[in-house]
Amino acid sequence: MKESLKYRLNYFIYQAGVMFFPYIALYLKDAGYNSIQYGAVMSFTPIVIAFTLPFCGLLDKSGKGGKLLAAIFSFVMITAEWLIIGFDTLTAIVTAVFFASAAKAALATSLDNIATVYCIDTGHEFSKLRSFASFGYIAANLAGAFLYDSLGFRAILIISSVSMLLFAAGRFGVKRSVSDFKYTKKEPDYRLLLKNKAFLLFLAYQIFCFAMLTFNNHYDIIYQKVRELPSYIFGITTMIRVGFEILTFMFLTKTKISYKRMLVAAPVFLIIQSAAYFFWIPTFFIYFLMSFAGIGSGLIIFANNKYLNKIVRPRNITAALYISAVVQNIFTGLATFIGGAAIDIYGIRYLYLGSGILLSAAFLITVLFIKNEKDFSGSVLLR
Repeated sequence: MKESLKYRLNYFIYQAGVMFFPYIALYLKDAGYNSIQYGAVMSFTPIVIAFTLPFCGLLDKSGKGGKLLAAIFSFVMITAEWLIIGFDTLTAIVTAVFFASAAKAALATSLDNIATVYCIDTGHEFSKLRSFASFGYIAANLAGAFLYDSLGFRAILIISSVSMLLFAAGRFGVKRSVSDFKYTKKEPDYRLLLKNKAFLLFLAYQIFCFAMLTFNNHYDIIYQKVRELPSYIFGITTMIRVGFEILTFMFLTKTKISYKRMLVAAPVFLIIQSAAYFFWIPTFFIYFLMSFAGIGSGLIIFANNKYLNKIVRPRNITAALYISAVVQNIFTGLATFIGGAAIDIYGIRYLYLGSGILLSAAFLITVLFIKNEKDFSGSVLLR
């Protein structure tokens, strides 16, 4: 089997393995928990991911790190899933989400890291591998949305568990590229990285844009439930959003748009979803406008790792990826917790007013401060 196909299959199967995450909040809501409680549980995922990532980075520095992660954390994920319904208390659910989130951090970031370096080493287009995560996300959420209404949360957990076992087996079959070993033999220069103004500005952009993209997605299913829409609507809107994300990947691979222009355009498209949810538009128009959210997420996912590769040294790529992910997840977790507490006071639609304001800040930061990647060509950062 071709190595690139192994990466594609791993991305696809991984999404089926974590398909239960969006439905945890819905499960809690249907079980009678209030918005502060399920908002707190939802915020656990990004916060735990943020604090787990440095540990994942240490494991990933060894040649067997990725395979060790796959074996250990796949088992942790499966155990955590069944803890959620095996002990139907808020304490058990919080504990389960804690361990499942740690496993998610380890598995997803490790896979993204080795895929990024593999693409650098072989010249493969990263989005062509990463798009299979989008295909998997569509399939998982379509299946999950219908399963939740017809068979319940337990059926979703069964499919997730089987998929996670398959992911662990498939992850053992992926070889690390030559450059991956070359980069991990060199210690990253954190001092240089944290003095890199382009990198720090990009972190600010990610706080406002990438974090708000995740925040909107976290509350998407709750928003639709508040509007008394059936669960399968979430599957359909997800299919539309991620479908346009994939189409955006395909378009961008055939064009020569600068990464800065992609970063500028991303929050503009994402604001459309925030505005549509705030103004409580009819359901029919939500289907149409979710395509803009998909284009926005496609732009930022496509440009994110590529832009980082332009503004930091090769030896610092892995460190930059982990730092970016930590910052995004901490901010997303805080925003998700605050959002849960604010729903009972202001209503869920005002969460999207807040995300729209922060996405506008991301747009201004990019226009005013983010440099074009061509400005770094031949600079000291790349020597």
